[in-house]
Amino acid sequence: MWQLWIFFSVSVVSQYINGNTVRDALTEQKVLGNIRPILDSYLDDRMERQQTSLVAMCKEMINHSEMKMNTKMETILKGSKGAVFTRWGREDCPANQTSIVYTGYAGGSFYEHTGAASDYVCMPHEPVWGPHRDFSYTNNDIAFMFGAEYQSPGELFGKSTWSDDVPCAVCIGDQYTTSIMIPGRISCYPGWTEAYHGNLAAGAHNHKAASQYACVDQEPQISKAGVNDNGKLFYGVKAKCGSLPCPPYVDNKFLPCVVCMK
Repeated sequence: MWQLWIFFSVSVVSQYINGNTVRDALTEQKVLGNIRPILDSYLDDRMERQQTSLVAMCKEMINHSEMKMNTKMETILKGSKGAVFTRWGREDCPANQTSIVYTGYAGGSFYEHTGAASDYVCMPHEPVWGPHRDFSYTNNDIAFMFGAEYQSPGELFGKSTWSDDVPCAVCIGDQYTTSIMIPGRISCYPGWTEAYHGNLAAGAHNHKAASQYACVDQEPQISKAGVNDNGKLFYGVKAKCGSLPCPPYVDNKFLPCVVCMK
């Protein structure tokens, strides 16, 4: 609408000037002066519209950038979550709150080797060998990996499991960021979520090899039964009063354990 009005006004002035060859400069100036406010108003309106459009475009760009940033942050935060733990004595992970990373066989160093590694490890069912699998080396200055067995008392691990092989599962709690094994309890502290609970286990105190404490599930499974190959061994753990205060602990009583996530 503004364009038509300005075009009409300019056309009239042009005809007026051409028809009356500079007849009266004052009259011409007056006519042009009448057009100037219209042109200024039009330009002001156009600039206001462009500014509004520019502001809207900037807001849209900012909103889009914020959405992308929020999505990226959610991805990062989601990727950073994952409480990883090993469930000893089971080939599955607690339902509804965790998922399986892999399952395998419990293993470690031989219980009578003085230079043995202390930790229990979960050896995967599907090994992928490296380039040195068939490397020939006959010296004895090496380490070994053995399987693991339940030992005494077999009934402590849910059934008569003496000398049965121990399965394991490595699990991840996708909605959590950390996990902890708490000895001496079957429940978690407030603010923590239980993954599983069971019985505390370790190597026997009179064996040569070092060991560590592990939490064997309350309802253990076996990966192979009836063959006493020894290797890395799981024994029940009793409390001993003295520097460990009694109460609250009780002397010579088997200790439970719980694995918690947060």
